[in-house]
Amino acid sequence: MKQIQQQLPPLSLEQLVRFAGAVQDFNPIHYDDAFARSAGLPGVIAQGPLTFLVALDALVAANGELESGQFQVRLKAPVTPGAPLGLTCSTEGDVELTAGQTVALSGRVSGGAA
Repeated sequence: MKQIQQQLPPLSLEQLVRFAGAVQDFNPIHYDDAFARSAGLPGVIAQGPLTFLVALDALVAANGELESGQFQVRLKAPVTPGAPLGLTCSTEGDVELTAGQTVALSGRVSGGAA
């Protein structure tokens, strides 16, 4: 596994809405700021699967295709549109995706590229 320390582009509200349409997840916390805040969130938040895919995309770009089941994660905190994203991966496969100063996802890649 290649060591990675990379800044990623922030997600936009448009990306969240497009992803919601693609996966048929129309929960208003993903597009309606007032609703999200009334639910106790900091505002609109990205879908968990989208957060996972952002991290996976960066890992695949750096390491090549991963075998199914190699990337296991836990979502730790919400990702909001516009938050600066960063990805780190150790040579042992420990992964963190940060949104601002907060760890949003942590996990591990087992094995190497396919």
